[in-house]
Amino acid sequence: MTRQEKGLWTAVVILTLGVLVMGTVMAMQVLHQGKEDAEKPLDANKEEGSTVATINGEVITDKDWTDALKRRYGSEILLQMLNRKAVFAEALQRNLVVTPKEIAREMAEAMDGYDSEKSYYDAMKSQLGLSKQDLELEAGYRLLLEKIATAGIQVKDDDIQQYWVEHREDYITPEKYDLSIIVVKEKSDSEAMLTELRNGKDFEEMARSESEDSYSRDAGGKLGWIDQNDPFQPKSILQRAANMKIGDIAGPVKVENGYAIIKLNDKAERQEQSAKEVHEEIRMELALSQADPLPQVEQMLRDKYEAVIISEIPAS
Repeated sequence: MTRQEKGLWTAVVILTLGVLVMGTVMAMQVLHQGKEDAEKPLDANKEEGSTVATINGEVITDKDWTDALKRRYGSEILLQMLNRKAVFAEALQRNLVVTPKEIAREMAEAMDGYDSEKSYYDAMKSQLGLSKQDLELEAGYRLLLEKIATAGIQVKDDDIQQYWVEHREDYITPEKYDLSIIVVKEKSDSEAMLTELRNGKDFEEMARSESEDSYSRDAGGKLGWIDQNDPFQPKSILQRAANMKIGDIAGPVKVENGYAIIKLNDKAERQEQSAKEVHEEIRMELALSQADPLPQVEQMLRDKYEAVIISEIPAS
């Protein structure tokens, strides 16, 4: 699995978690319903018919809701539960562990492109409903599965060095700019605004009231962190930013929709990871390229630990 494939796999897992997160608790509740019912007094079973919503004079009960979630997500959740139990059992048998440092490294890779750690976790929470703990647990599970899949596969140091030389660009973080922008149609307007800004006018205030860039206007003109080679940003903006100092305001810069005034809020220098720093990461990538696909490993582990689905789950 290449670095890019691993990133894609991570994105797919996170999106899948986002889709399934609503169904997880309810599906688990359903799977254990028999045991719970046995422990409840008879009158308590009436709660499953309690109303959770109404529409047009009709009610939706807790049981309706639970059954719908079970039909929609039940098989996926049950498979996830079986996979995790099988992987954890295998890890215990092989004495494999995932360290907090390894999880932190995985999370740092996932955060690449976000303004900060907080913005990443806020985005995952608002967009997918996933907490920091959810994401760390999934990263830990994936790392454990990878260790099981690659157990016994030997990778030579010479191969690791050769891979690093051939894919050196993959381990370079380009220079980045934290930019703010104001876009107007007329060059004369941008020149007048630039004069006001240099005389002390507040950039964010002017961006909110004057900028025609709908993407950044409500954020006071802030674009966030942008790579030096970002293909989605005008080259004219990136070239100007490369020659600016932190705090500088420059313009006007010709862009597609008019003329831009830019402000460099911060800059991150180009960084390159050495072969030593990424030795273990490359070793795992090369080992995974020789290993069975991860879904196949999960299937083999379910078979090994004799996973049996007893309760039939209705098709969606």
